[in-house]
Amino acid sequence: MIDASSPYLWLLIILAFIATDIWRVLGVLLANRISPESLLMKWINAVAYAMVCGVMMLVVVHPSGLVASSSLMARLPAFAVTIGLMLWRGNTLLAVSSGALTFFCLDLIISP
Repeated sequence: MIDASSPYLWLLIILAFIATDIWRVLGVLLANRISPESLLMKWINAVAYAMVCGVMMLVVVHPSGLVASSSLMARLPAFAVTIGLMLWRGNTLLAVSSGALTFFCLDLIISP
């Protein structure tokens, strides 16, 4: 077990900080130098969207915690409602609220 005074723990925290925040620092430094329409920015956007989609699918298909006790047949329609409303209306609050309500109702109906 590693205690809070361990130099190894502090080294891990610093390395994790550098690994995640270096991209933010680079983004701030390069933001004005890269054209939003450039191939590089299109690639960065594609990678970012792919990562978000991967996380969403992981949560929907292989959830952990309390959501894992719910049925996939409750999660998939709720996900479809959320994505459909987001694409149709473009309102994130409406889409997420409706998806959560759909999930809640279906989970009550499907769960014994």
